[in-house]
Amino acid sequence: MPTSTFNPVRRLTALLSSKCQSAMPSSSSRTSSHAYRITSFSIPRRIAGYNGHAFSPKQFSTTASQQTKTIKPHRLPSDLIPPYPYGERRIYKQSNRGLYGSARIRFGNNVAEKHNNKSRRFWRPNVHVKTFFSPSLGARVKTRLTLRVLKTIRREGGVENYLLKSKPARIRELGPGGWNLRWILMQTQAVQQRFNEQRIELGLEPKEIENRDDVIHFALDYATPGPLSMRSRATLNEMQATIADTFVLGDDSLANFEGAEELSDEEERKLLSELENFDGASTPTRRQTAGA
Repeated sequence: MPTSTFNPVRRLTALLSSKCQSAMPSSSSRTSSHAYRITSFSIPRRIAGYNGHAFSPKQFSTTASQQTKTIKPHRLPSDLIPPYPYGERRIYKQSNRGLYGSARIRFGNNVAEKHNNKSRRFWRPNVHVKTFFSPSLGARVKTRLTLRVLKTIRREGGVENYLLKSKPARIRELGPGGWNLRWILMQTQAVQQRFNEQRIELGLEPKEIENRDDVIHFALDYATPGPLSMRSRATLNEMQATIADTFVLGDDSLANFEGAEELSDEEERKLLSELENFDGASTPTRRQTAGA
């Protein structure tokens, strides 16, 4: 004989029909009133599924959830941020894209106990991926970091305290990725107010707080996957127009400016000879110095 399969739809239909029949009035009352009304009944809030697990009805809400960006420090625009004072790391270049501290890849030997044979090997740092929330930026920061740096962040009280420390040893540990994130943090009004409070405690005059929300929004939008928003495009166009109006020292397109002509070879030799004659006349020779 074929085995009967469990059908939850049939079970639900039978349950509803039994509820309706129990709620219906008797035949005598129906004939007297010529109508009947089905009383309200409650459907169980938990209904068994195929696998026997229970599920509850989904909660719906009309309130839009607050969107929070998740950025990566190495994706921040390098043209907008000042260069890292210590330069990029030549050894273990992966550390330029995270918070590795002073950890680098190390090389050594495996030594056999019996014959003392040596074979080359290397050790990589203990690197993990961690996401931090930055209250000043209002965004999450996802980066690679070592466990030693994570321990330091916990001791400092947060990733912002770790990045904003101004000791030379800390700045050297940040690397290019941490330096970019530190510069973006310093543009926020919350961090500017924090620095002003420190200046007042030291007896210095506070600086004026500048509104740089457009630059911060552009940097965060640039570091987030996807196309730029309309606000970020407008900020980018303004920055490009400002750069186009300024004169950059050492630009190869100097001949395109009005009133500037390219120096020919003859004029170059003539100017160099005049410079040599001028230098020779101004500096006395050894004989002149000895006779004096």
